[in-house]
Parts: sequence; C-alpha cells; structure tokens
Amino acid sequence: MPISRNQLLAGAAALSTLAAAVAAAGAAVAQSQPTLPVVDAEPMDIGECRAPTSHAGTDRVLTCSCPARAGDANYSGSVWGSDVYTADSYICTTARHAGVIGDAGGQVTLQMLPGRSSYAGTRRNGVTTKSYGAYRASYRYVTTTQPNGGDGSFSAVVDLPDFDMSMVGTRKKAKSKALGGLFGAVGRATGDRTVREVANVGADLANGSGLGSSVAEDIGQCTGLPGAYWDKPGTLLTCTCPANPSEASPIWGTGIYTGDSAICKAAIHAGAITRAGGRVAIETFADQRSYSGSTHNGLTSMNYGPTRRLGAYRFVK
Repeated sequence: MPISRNQLLAGAAALSTLAAAVAAAGAAVAQSQPTLPVVDAEPMDIGECRAPTSHAGTDRVLTCSCPARAGDANYSGSVWGSDVYTADSYICTTARHAGVIGDAGGQVTLQMLPGRSSYAGTRRNGVTTKSYGAYRASYRYVTTTQPNGGDGSFSAVVDLPDFDMSMVGTRKKAKSKALGGLFGAVGRATGDRTVREVANVGADLANGSGLGSSVAEDIGQCTGLPGAYWDKPGTLLTCTCPANPSEASPIWGTGIYTGDSAICKAAIHAGAITRAGGRVAIETFADQRSYSGSTHNGLTSMNYGPTRRLGAYRFVK
C-alpha cells in the first residue's frame, strides 16, 4: 500500500518530536554533571546515606552510598534548598537534585556548613526542593583532591618538625625556660618579627635547636592553649586527645593556629593525629599577623586577622 502525504508528514512530525526529546534528554544529562567545589580532605565514610543531622555544628567532609532510586526505602521528598541544603534534608534526594548521582545511585561526598538565614527551593533533574527560612546547619556537595600517588593516603597539612616524644616531662628544664625567655625577649625587642624568624636567631645563639634540647611540659588533657602560655613563645607542651574528640569548636589557621583554637580538632586538621586520638606536642608562637583557613582531613579551619594576647601554636612530632 502506498504511503500517503499525510502519513509522511505525520512520520516527519514524530521524528521531529523524538529528536526534540533526545535533545532534551541530552540537556538534562549535561545539567546533571555539576562543577563541584574541590576540598583537600579525606572524607569520613558514614556508610548508607541519611540526613546528616548528627554532624550538624561541624565542618566535616562526609562520604556515603545511595541506593538506586527504585529501591530506596528511605526516599523522602521533604528536602530544602538548592546547592546548599538544610542538614535535615535526605542526602540521596538532594544528591539527585544537585545532579551528583542519577537514578542508579552511587557514592556522594558532602561538606557540612554553618546554618543559613534562608534556603531557596527549585526543580532540577526531576526533583523539587522546598524553600525554607533560617536553619541551624547546612551541607553542600564537593569533590576531594586526588590522594598522593594514588595510594589512598592524604598528606598532612604541614611537615611536622622533629621532636623526640620520649623527652616529655612534668616540668620544663631551666635551659628550656631560658631559651623560651630568650625568644620572647628578642621578639619584644624586634617588634613585628615573627617568632619563626626570632627562633632562627635564637637557635644560632644557643648553638642548637630548642626542639632538640628541651623538655615538653605535659599539660594533661588537650583543650585550647592555656592562657599562661599565650605570651611565652618557644615553649614546648604536650597533651592527650581522646578518641573522636569534639569537632564543634571553631579553629583558625593552617600550620600555625590561634591560641584559642581547639587543640585536638586542629591536630586532626594538621595531620598530627587521626580521630583515634593520641598524644600531641605543640610549640608556642607569638601572635601572628594573619591566619589562613583551609580544609584538610575532613575539617575546615577559618581565616583570621592579627591576634593580640592569644598567642599561637604549631604541632611538632
């Protein structure tokens, strides 16, 4: 039977519709490949994805696994925000909204953030999120830098100076106190010079490194740098961090941290310990002109300007 003109036109229209559908599908796929912020961190694996409310108030980088959408027993359409989501939003739903996974599921990586004053809902990739006002904690999707050499190990933030942890005592030797006093006196006399620069001068004068010839004072459980040491640069201290220390308190700096930064959290950030805890040793510094924040080992430190009468510290090993 010959094909009529109307049938040809109908077939052409159907092909045009199919082509448009394919183009739309292609656009949707392109939209579902977002450019994610890159953080230098080793994510904490939390297993199966849920709403990350238990991590609210931290700046952890987390990774978890989402099942296929069809078999997702925890699926919830009650999610809030776009790009940045409320901490009580179910991860797998927002991950599909953000385009980091499709219906087949997969592994996702996210970073906890502070709360926001408002969250805007949108429709993306077949998922609709809702708008909301102020909420106490948030998260966003990120990607992490590649491990060094591809062996799964992440580098520490800083190269920790050598320090023999067997040289730990309950009191500082007179030489250590004198050396710390020397650094402090030279620091006060030179004004803007940093303690790192002063320490180099002091090392020359003392004919050796303070780290190699002094004993660290054990201050017990780590908290922040005790106020008694804020104005005593060049002092060595050691303290102990418990397993899974609190990560709620903020920290400021990278490598060198403000004196009021929580020591255990800063130690994980610096790569001095893992979340299993352990003993750390620190060297005190004078107040710095500025502190640069960064994300390392699943934790984010913040920027800060000059501190006054807080002191600073770095980790040694």
